[in-house]
Amino acid sequence: MSCARTRQVLDAYIDGELDPATVAEIDVHFVSCSVCAGLREERRALSAQIRAEAPYYRVPERVRLALGRRLHPEKVRPRRAPAWSLAGALAAAGAAAGLLVGVWLGHPPAEDLLLDEVVASHVASLTPGSKLVDVGSSDRHAVKPWFAGRSEFAPLVRDLSKDGFELVGGRLDRVGDRQAAAVVYRIRNHYVNLFMWRAPSGMGEPMTVTQARGFPLATWSAAGIRYAAISDVQQSDLERFARLASEP
Repeated sequence: MSCARTRQVLDAYIDGELDPATVAEIDVHFVSCSVCAGLREERRALSAQIRAEAPYYRVPERVRLALGRRLHPEKVRPRRAPAWSLAGALAAAGAAAGLLVGVWLGHPPAEDLLLDEVVASHVASLTPGSKLVDVGSSDRHAVKPWFAGRSEFAPLVRDLSKDGFELVGGRLDRVGDRQAAAVVYRIRNHYVNLFMWRAPSGMGEPMTVTQARGFPLATWSAAGIRYAAISDVQQSDLERFARLASEP
């Protein structure tokens, strides 16, 4: 692990967002590099200061209840019918909310917001106790048919094992408000998530590689599908993966 790479993912390291293999590599680097180890301690001190001194605002009860209903709908109890005056107010509020939702649906999330969702889904998939794949297999002929009838499109599943990227499996996911398929690969104990979802238009876009919260992220579009590959490997490895995956 180089100093440059360590500093790229240092914030993700402090936040506990990296997989165990990468954490182990960084810990080894800290032993031999006092400069990077010092940066780690500065980040930890800053994090502790923020937790100790940042203002805390209690979540309003109505927001807490709304989140509870969203996260645990099975626990919501039936309510009694509201009084007519209250029902009228609720109907008006519902109409206004419907109008706002309609406006929002007419303007899909910006690309950068969708990429934030990709990063969040990637990190969540690597969290201990989370499900990395719904179907696990190194055989593309087992993974690709699994999506039939489950996904609204046929996801790209390629055998890239000869290039060092072992197929792990696939799962259903979401990117923003869009259904997505995620196909997972592994290289040197690091996981690559390849997300796919329907693009707003059928036009293709060339591959680009950027950084998102310390993770290299490759995106491109083809045949009406948007692709996003993300991992914590070196950017050169992810770019090589994306070029292999995006070949016609």
